[in-house]
Amino acid sequence: MDEQVLTELREAAAAYREAPVRLRAAIVEAAKQGSTDAEIANAIDLTYGPDYIGRVVRAAGVSRPRGRRPASD
Repeated sequence: MDEQVLTELREAAAAYREAPVRLRAAIVEAAKQGSTDAEIANAIDLTYGPDYIGRVVRAAGVSRPRGRRPASD
């Protein structure tokens, strides 16, 4: 295996390992900005479902107002 392929493999593996951590951090940040679990799930093409996103947000200690948001027209 040549050096270029080895480097590419290592970079891809590092990105793969870091992706879940980065995605969870982005989910928490979106929740802090007021996005709902469903909005976040749709934004990430349902990589994680709304239920799991809610779990991630609660585990991070993000407090959000309960109930529905007012409709935006």
